[in-house]
Amino acid sequence: MKAFYKSLELELLSQLEELSYYIISTPITSKEFWKEWQEKYSKANLVLIGLKDILRSRRLRRKDYQRAKSLVMKYEDIVKYLESLKKAALSAKGYFGYYIEFEDNDEEDLNEGGL
Repeated sequence: MKAFYKSLELELLSQLEELSYYIISTPITSKEFWKEWQEKYSKANLVLIGLKDILRSRRLRRKDYQRAKSLVMKYEDIVKYLESLKKAALSAKGYFGYYIEFEDNDEEDLNEGGL
């Protein structure tokens, strides 16, 4: 049983080392954040696009196909993580993703101003 946990810990450490590239170390309120974010977001999206294209070709052995499907799920999670960082950075700057919806009456009031 200890061997199972030991191998699980080693696998987790390996995964963390592999994923550490996607950690953004600059503060979310700095301009450097956006440069680093864009670089990592672009890479993750391009890898995801490439994997999906490989899967569409269907010229893979079963084992490789399963591995590619697993990688697609992994990179979808990475993209979600990076998108959540983007939302956090935008909200730190005061952008909350709200939009204003005008009712018909509001548009009529604006048009009465001589426009």
